[in-house]
Amino acid sequence: MSTWLANILHPERSVASAEPETRHPREADQVRFSDLAWDHFQWERCREEPTADLRDCEDRYRETRAAFEARHGEIVDEYWSITEPSGVALTRRKAPLLLRPFIDDVRRFHRATDWVTRDAPPIADVLFACEALAIQVTEALRFTSESVAMRRIVAVASHLLGCLDKAGGKPEPGKAQLIADDQQAELDKIEAYYHEAGVQTGRTVYMQGMLIGLAAVMALAALVVVLAPHVHLFSVHPVKRDQVLRTLLVAYASGAVGAFVSVLQRMASDKYDVHYDLGKRTVLMLGTYRPVLGAVFGVFTYLVLASELLQTTAPTAGRAIYYYGALAFVAGFSERFTRVLVKSVSSATGGGEASSAA
Repeated sequence: MSTWLANILHPERSVASAEPETRHPREADQVRFSDLAWDHFQWERCREEPTADLRDCEDRYRETRAAFEARHGEIVDEYWSITEPSGVALTRRKAPLLLRPFIDDVRRFHRATDWVTRDAPPIADVLFACEALAIQVTEALRFTSESVAMRRIVAVASHLLGCLDKAGGKPEPGKAQLIADDQQAELDKIEAYYHEAGVQTGRTVYMQGMLIGLAAVMALAALVVVLAPHVHLFSVHPVKRDQVLRTLLVAYASGAVGAFVSVLQRMASDKYDVHYDLGKRTVLMLGTYRPVLGAVFGVFTYLVLASELLQTTAPTAGRAIYYYGALAFVAGFSERFTRVLVKSVSSATGGGEASSAA
């Protein structure tokens, strides 16, 4: 491409060449992957033309790439079409150094292939499937499994673009369908890997969520222990108040631990399904919620039994803490026990009869 033709197609570049001191770096939030694909294609064209303004095209491409990476992270894998301004890439934004054991790098699949696939609809469909699967992978997987799946997806997309380049962007319809079917089969294998890895990742994330929830529950219990001597909510003798508070906290903690152990047991027997397709954040939140629910069940069990609403008799004062703690653990461990307890309370207070009448 000659210099005068490049100036006609991109007049802003001729101005930048004439006045280099007024040229400013492109803003990162204004750069899309399609812009990067276009500038890379123009740079490749300039390299093929001995008379082209190669330096200007290269500077433009480097500037766009720097702005794109500033927004999305380093490009770690890429393929650029030589037929049309199209390409695919994988970016990775590293997590903060101190948080890397807990937070994964952010990986994203980028695609700009509409120009090169306009004459090959079957290949366009597979490339779209690559992007859809990449979205699922980034939302559900993490660490090694996410990296492996994403690189395999980029490899499939790169192979498809390579076949189009080999055919000059216009493959025969039958040939395009064969290529698409072959790579769709590979994409199906990647999807199977995604589902297998998703189960394991979902359980790991759920477990981390439970640990966070358990830590929060215990932190709240510790805060109550520290503040209790300085807060007088009830006009009760201090000794009896301390005994009640101690038993309540034991039931509270026992319920949370019971819920935690319950999930651990079910995970060990492969009978616990984690919906990993909800995404890592949602699964983490659901895991955090579990010990909190167990703690609530534990406190509920203590209040019901201590109130003698069910006409139960607690053991002597020396053993009461073990009695309530054990039942609170069972309440957190088994939701079925808690449901039975709720129905018993409902019947004792007339709620069951009201429900039946309704």
